[in-house]
Amino acid sequence: MSASLFLLAAVMFIGACGPGGSARGPASHSGASRSASAQASEAGQAEKAVLEQSFPGRESLGDGFGKLRQEIGNTLAATPKGVLSVTFAFVCTGGAKVSFTFEAGGKEVRSAAPAPTCDKSVFQRSLTVSRGGPVGFSADVTGSDGGGFAYSYYVEKKQLP
Repeated sequence: MSASLFLLAAVMFIGACGPGGSARGPASHSGASRSASAQASEAGQAEKAVLEQSFPGRESLGDGFGKLRQEIGNTLAATPKGVLSVTFAFVCTGGAKVSFTFEAGGKEVRSAAPAPTCDKSVFQRSLTVSRGGPVGFSADVTGSDGGGFAYSYYVEKKQLP
């Protein structure tokens, strides 16, 4: 009986081990899922670098990046005292089209510019800020969602002391 229990325990242990002989717990991932999670964490990094190179030395009030998706948006609750306007900058890849709606000082501001294509070109929009109010954007993405995106709000004009 003890020999059969030993054999049963040995079979269970071997079944719980991976091909290399080490036990696999719930936290282990296959190579494919590790690759997918690494790609997800890297999405938007190249686009973020494009913005950093396009606006060297500019003061950023907020930014974001990631994998391109159908809806993207962000709102800064307030801008620092003395900031009169900000430049919103956005870049994406993957060939999709993006249409923007902006908010500045509690008012909706539609973009008169045609929908940019996600081809690594930088889209810019100047937004006038009233009394440090909120500034934000929402973007609707149509077409491919296979690329990445990055955005940033940069200080454009400040009130002189």
